[in-house]
Formats: sequence, structure tokens, C-alpha cells
Amino acid sequence: MTPDNPVFSKWQLQLLPSAGYAVAYTAQQPSVGFAFESQRGVHSFDSDRREDFWTRSNSLAFVPKDCSVTSESSAGGEYLSFIVPKAHQADGEETWRFNHIVSTEGIWAAFSLRKALLAGHLHDVLALETDLLTLLDVVRKVHYGRHNEPKAYSSMTDRRLKRVEEFVEAQLAQQITIAQLSECVGLSEGFFNRSFKAATGTTPHGYVVERVLSR
Repeated sequence: MTPDNPVFSKWQLQLLPSAGYAVAYTAQQPSVGFAFESQRGVHSFDSDRREDFWTRSNSLAFVPKDCSVTSESSAGGEYLSFIVPKAHQADGEETWRFNHIVSTEGIWAAFSLRKALLAGHLHDVLALETDLLTLLDVVRKVHYGRHNEPKAYSSMTDRRLKRVEEFVEAQLAQQITIAQLSECVGLSEGFFNRSFKAATGTTPHGYVVERVLSR
């Protein structure tokens, strides 16, 4: 990575691979995470109660300072994370916590950072920090009630997204059609196309292409 790049010391930016993990820690700084792939496992926050979780692909999460976290997944998923530097922390954010937030601008910023990290193009500090601040701005919008989800978002429930994911993974070597995908979740083709994009930030075709590349 470039040790002398100020972004890494200031933001502690890292791209985690798609691999199983088991972690337990107390956040020393508030942190932001972006899941490029869906993830399944068990986790807990400030509690001994561990719960099953399923994270949407292309979704944003925020963990506040001093929050105790345990999380475990047998398969994991590619994940971008960074801390929020003190200069950018906000009053009251120690009570904030969320996941499952899908934002078009957040997706563009996260994929831009991913591309730079994978390609080793890490010397343009201005570009890196612009993308990081874009993701942090999405966090602020969520907490101050300025993040608006499209109406079609609510129709693509976790249950439906899981069905789509399972169908795609099982049929990845075959041609997949909108008709097949919409049928597996009981929606019309046009509405499925709109609601899937609203819930994941990408088109069905874009999602399948990403899964093929990941495979």
C-alpha cells in the first residue's frame, strides 16, 4: 500500500477480501463499512446476544465509538472500511449505528476507492479523500434524516433479495433472464427491474456480472 500516503494513517482505509472471519473488538473510533457482496453470519453490538445477520450487497454501515462488536461469517464478503478521523466526528454520533443503507453516490465512491486500491493508484490523495468524504456525507444524511429511499426500495425485501441471490448463484453458469428473476420473487418484470436497482444500487445485469467476476 503506500506507507507515506496520509490517507492510510488518517483514515485507516482498508479493503478486506472475500474470506471467512471471526472478530471481537470495541471500536476505538467511529467507523464506516461498505459491503460489496452480501454476507451471512452472526453478530452482536453492545450485547451478549448474538443474532443471525444478512447484509445486502452495495450497502453502507456505521459503528460508533466505544461500541463493542462481535461478528463471524464462514464465507465473508469483500468489504471496505475506514475510521472517521477526529476532525470529522460529529456531536452525538456515539449513539448512531446502522447498516443496510444503499446510496447511489455512496456506491460510486466505494467502487472508486476499490478500483484505486486494487490497481495501486494511491498517490492521488485528493481523489481518495473526496470519495471518503462522499461516503461520510451519506452517513450524515442518514443520521439527519436527509437520506431518502426510492419507493420501489421497500418492495425488494431481504427475503426476496436472498431468493434472487440463491437463484443467481445456482444458475451462474447459465443464461439468466429478467423473467426468471422476477418470477422467483413474484413481481412483474418491469417492477422487479426498478425495485432491484433501488434496493441494491445496480441493475440485475450489473449484479450478475459482478457475481461472475467474483466467482
